Amino acid sequence: MNKPIETVDEVIAAIGRERVMALTGKKTNNLSNWSAARFFPPTTYLVLTNELTRLRRRASSRLWRMIEGPKRAA
Repeated sequence: MNKPIETVDEVIAAIGRERVMALTGKKTNNLSNWSAARFFPPTTYLVLTNELTRLRRRASSRLWRMIEGPKRAA
């Protein structure tokens, strides 16, 4: 997979505005609010990350305010 997507706007662009709205059941103003806040609501995590996986992309879980655990040594 590619380098993780690091912004809300990049996630929306990768999936497509219409598809994000269809997947989440939200409207354009919600997407604009998420973009301005620079975070998605945690309730959208599974549906959006599953779609990114389908597209062979990934995004930082920080975009949903998820806590990432410590890195494991190789």
